[in-house]
Amino acid sequence: MTVKTFLNFTRIQTLPAGLLAPLAGVMYSLWRFHSFHALTSLLFFIGMIAINLFVSAWNNLMDFRKAKDPEYKAHENILATRHIPERLAWQICLGLLALDLVIGLVVSALTNLAILPVGGVAFLIAVFYTYGPFAFSRFPLGEVLAGLCEGALSFFMAIYVNSFQMAYFAIYFDGWKMTWNWDFSVLLPIVLVAIGCFAQNFNVMFSDNICDLAQDVRNERFTLPFYLTKARALRLFWVPYSVAALSALTAILLGILPIFSLLMALIIPFVWRNTRRFRANPVKSETFTLQVNTLMLFNGALAATLLLGVLFHG
Repeated sequence: MTVKTFLNFTRIQTLPAGLLAPLAGVMYSLWRFHSFHALTSLLFFIGMIAINLFVSAWNNLMDFRKAKDPEYKAHENILATRHIPERLAWQICLGLLALDLVIGLVVSALTNLAILPVGGVAFLIAVFYTYGPFAFSRFPLGEVLAGLCEGALSFFMAIYVNSFQMAYFAIYFDGWKMTWNWDFSVLLPIVLVAIGCFAQNFNVMFSDNICDLAQDVRNERFTLPFYLTKARALRLFWVPYSVAALSALTAILLGILPIFSLLMALIIPFVWRNTRRFRANPVKSETFTLQVNTLMLFNGALAATLLLGVLFHG
C-alpha cells in the first residue's frame, strides 16, 4: 500500500475537522482553569489522531463487507477502487485501534480513572458504529453518536486531561470503597459549551446521510433521513445550528465563555450561506464539504475566541 492510498483509506483530509473540538477544549481549560499539561495533551492528541484515522478506515472496511449494492462494492468503495487487500485493511484498523487503546490507558494512569469510562464509551461507539449485526450506523443513531463522540466527548476529554487536578470529576479509592466525585457546578458549564460542538458534528453526519440516502437504502442502512424523509430532514437542518448559536450566546451571557466569543457572530453569514447552498442542492460531491467547513468555522472560532480570552483576560 502506498502512502497516498493509506491516507485516502483513512480519509486524512477529515482529520483537521476532527481535532478542532479538542483544540477548543484545551483553550477552555486555559481560560476557565488556567491549566495546561503538555504531556497528557500530547498523548491525548496522538490518541485522537489514531482513533480518527481508525474510524474512517473501519467505516470503509465495514461498508465494503456489508455492502448489498454490487455497484457500490465493485466501483465506489475504496477497497475496490484502490485494490486494498481486505486482510491488510483489517491489520491497519486493528493497529490504529491498539495504539489508541494503549494511549488511553496511559492517559488514564497519568490523570484519573474517571476518564476511563468516558473514553471507553467513545471507544466502543467507534468500534460498533459500523461493526456487528446491529451496527449503530444502520439505525437513526449516527447523528447523535457522532455529535456525542466527535463533538461533546472529545471537547470534554481535552479539557479534562489539562485540568484533572481540579478534581471536579474524579474517582478515589479507600480500600475497597470507591468514591466518584461529580462537581456539577463545573461540569454543567462545560456541557453548555459542548452542546455547540455536539450540534456541529451532528449536522455533518446528518448532511452526509441526507446525501447518501438512496445509496444507504440500497445497502439496507436506514439512517435518520430515511425515517424523517429527505424533504423533512432538509427543513430541520437549521435546528442544530440554531441550538449551537443559542448555547454559545447563553454561555457568554453567563460568563462561561469570554466576552471575545461574541466575535463568533462573524461566522453567521458564512454558516447561513453554506446551509442555504446545501439545502438547495444536497449532493455529496458538490455541497457536503460546506457542512464540514461550517464545523471548522464554529469550532475554530470557539478555540480562537477562547485564546483571546486567555491572552487578554476578557
